[in-house]
Amino acid sequence: MQADLLHNAGAATTKRGTKLSETSACPQATSHHEFISRINDMRRKIPSPVMLQAFELSARTLSFTQAADSLNLTQSAISHQIQALEDFLGVRLFERVRKRLQLTSAGEILLLRLTPALDALESAIIETVSTEPAASVLRLGVVPAVATQWLIPRLPRFQREHPRIALTLVTRLPFNFQNNSLDAAINLGNTRWPGARSDWLMDEHMVVVCTPEMAATTLRTPDDLPRVPTLQMTFRPHAWHDWLAASGLPAEGTTGGMKFESFSLVLRAAMAGLGAAVVPRLLVEDELENGRLVSPFGPVVRSPTSYYLVYPPANVTLPALQAFRGWLLQQTGAPGG
Repeated sequence: MQADLLHNAGAATTKRGTKLSETSACPQATSHHEFISRINDMRRKIPSPVMLQAFELSARTLSFTQAADSLNLTQSAISHQIQALEDFLGVRLFERVRKRLQLTSAGEILLLRLTPALDALESAIIETVSTEPAASVLRLGVVPAVATQWLIPRLPRFQREHPRIALTLVTRLPFNFQNNSLDAAINLGNTRWPGARSDWLMDEHMVVVCTPEMAATTLRTPDDLPRVPTLQMTFRPHAWHDWLAASGLPAEGTTGGMKFESFSLVLRAAMAGLGAAVVPRLLVEDELENGRLVSPFGPVVRSPTSYYLVYPPANVTLPALQAFRGWLLQQTGAPGG
């Protein structure tokens, strides 16, 4: 369509140029190809949305793996998009420092400008496609694993009870209320949320999980742990140590297994029989219920952090937030629900 518009515009300009040359005796008329070339030069220099989204997620998490997991792409696809964006801009956006991914100064500038732009674009699209003019939009930040494993399976109930509330889930971390891109967030932490109100939802409890086959053969008791790979979460490096300490078991002698940068990868690895994992019970309820995973032994260890609904004080009166808050407290059995 754009090419047709440019062609028609070029043709119209050529006709006007011819008429002017006849009346004003101007011998030089702008050619069709010159006009198209000028239009192309005037087009905005904007990379593809896929490049920008890949960069924004990678920059926020400082992990190509987590970005790939969020976008359902491979890590190599994310790397390709980042390389294409760097080639497009002519600058380096990331660098490796002691094997850790870091932003360059150019990358920091782009992230600072890009995040609010993407949030604004997302809000504009939601408002544009909304079929109910009076519908309310609630922009909710949520930890990715909590979104996929706990919240989304329960959202059909919320939609049935509140059909006129359009919920937007944002999984970019960390959550930011300062640029008004979010109305509230479900987060893991403690009661200290500077500049925000918080409602306690539920505590977090950690359990050991593995496949039923592993529990029946090589992992019957905690004494078997030294003979089984213990899967590690890089974003929770002390999960096994804390569980062993709370259980009164020594950390020495356990076999360090594969390391993963996202919960979904740890979950897949455990279900594939690659080892045992210590995970929040909240996030494996379905897998334990359907028998794909089992918890071969206790104890269930309470985490030092809990789940909270966090929101700016100014948003307390938002009808959509009030409705979601009440529903969420009911789902978790928290006071006020």
